Amino acid sequence: MSRAVSIHIGVNRPRGRHAGRPLQYAESSAWRMAELASQAGFGSILVLRGREATAQALHEALAGAAQTLSGGDLLLLSFSGHGSQVHDCSRDEGFGWDETWCLADEEVLDDKMAGYWRLFDAGVRIVVVSESCYGGGMGRDDDGAPPATPRHRPPVMRDGWGTARGFRAEPEMEAAAPCIASAPADDLGIRASLLLISASSEDQVARDGLFTRYLLDVWNDGTFRGSYCDLYRRVRKHVMDETCSQEPQILMLGAPDLAFPMERAFRPGERAPATRGAPVYR
Repeated sequence: MSRAVSIHIGVNRPRGRHAGRPLQYAESSAWRMAELASQAGFGSILVLRGREATAQALHEALAGAAQTLSGGDLLLLSFSGHGSQVHDCSRDEGFGWDETWCLADEEVLDDKMAGYWRLFDAGVRIVVVSESCYGGGMGRDDDGAPPATPRHRPPVMRDGWGTARGFRAEPEMEAAAPCIASAPADDLGIRASLLLISASSEDQVARDGLFTRYLLDVWNDGTFRGSYCDLYRRVRKHVMDETCSQEPQILMLGAPDLAFPMERAFRPGERAPATRGAPVYR
């Protein structure tokens, strides 16, 4: 039987640049995402909120999950809090910036998160739900021009959420998972398959609590039976009906898994009921 582990992080008042700008809903969102995991039948649920949400606590949680999970198992990681961008000192970003999550004691870079994804075995499926500013994975054009509008921004794959890389066209991905533009051209050493569902693109801020509120509305206490693609489409529509300045994103990272986005959301190994004529939102 597949194992399902979830980790939920919420930080209203991080240390550092955002210390004077506390959020209102991030820590309660972590509890509510943990409730979602409970409704979905996750066997192990960890909540890190406020001062408990440190870089060391995140390290221990992810390293422990990597030792526990094997092929066919599922990890759900949610983060609610401030996101930021810092200059890319390692020079592995095509546009010159790293994205971060702002924890209670420090910021964790996208490069660091990519390192954690590499700890997981092949066949592990990871879902990351990020309600933070700059959480998406779309980047700049190859010529270094400023980002296009979200609706027309050319797709790039990112290392963890980081290094800009090109996609390759995958017709079978289009058929199997219409919410994913194309499969990763390079797994970048990540053997697991990972879906990143973020509240906004990488050049947008995210309104406090908005994305999680609509995600939980669609989830509807576990009565939602659709796939991750279905979930993303519906949440994206709700968010953009309220504000066109924030566009949720969905990306596949690591090892391509064409069936993953079409599984029933947050239900490991369950195929979602087929839907006909569903609109494609990208």
